[in-house]
Amino acid sequence: MQVRDNVLPHLRRVKAELEKLNGTRIKIGIQGNADSELLMIARVHEYGATITPKATRNLCIPIHKDSYDKSPRDFQDLFFIRSRDGYLFGVVAKKGRRDKENPNNLKFLFLLLPSVTIPERSFIRAGFDHNKNKLAEIVQNEVALIWQGQQTADGAISWIGGQAVGLIREFMTDASNFEPKGKIQRERYPSYADSPLMVTGRLRNSITWEVEE
Repeated sequence: MQVRDNVLPHLRRVKAELEKLNGTRIKIGIQGNADSELLMIARVHEYGATITPKATRNLCIPIHKDSYDKSPRDFQDLFFIRSRDGYLFGVVAKKGRRDKENPNNLKFLFLLLPSVTIPERSFIRAGFDHNKNKLAEIVQNEVALIWQGQQTADGAISWIGGQAVGLIREFMTDASNFEPKGKIQRERYPSYADSPLMVTGRLRNSITWEVEE
């Protein structure tokens, strides 16, 4: 009578799959092949930044719907006034001649500031810390499936990467995880007033995974 050994081949297969899984590094985030503007935006949100003008004295922050995505050069009749609190504004007259003494006749288009500080809104590091227990469970489940012969290392890598991306995106969507927007940004994007990282969804949708070579 010939006895067939099924245990040893199974153990060898499991060992090979687990070694492959253990030797794989999965990168979650905005990958290096993304465009430079998106990488800059992600870096600013992840670590915070103080932005200063390069060639002028002040940054011009659009504060009116008529000045969104425009510069002071686009307004021929623009002039500047300083408020009693010391803030400098770029304005135009609603009608007639300039009247600096009558704010009701002025349209406030720009706020001029020497610098703007964007607070840290970490979504990769904080998102990982927030979900590390869930990620550990996901990995443990995949290891168990490999042991049971129901999963491969490649399949586990794909599943873990996809689940990690989903958790980070979910973390980004929850506005309570971040310092809220300022008044100007809330007014400009009212539909996403409480979600500082969800103005267009572009940043969130750019979160992907890849295997680090």
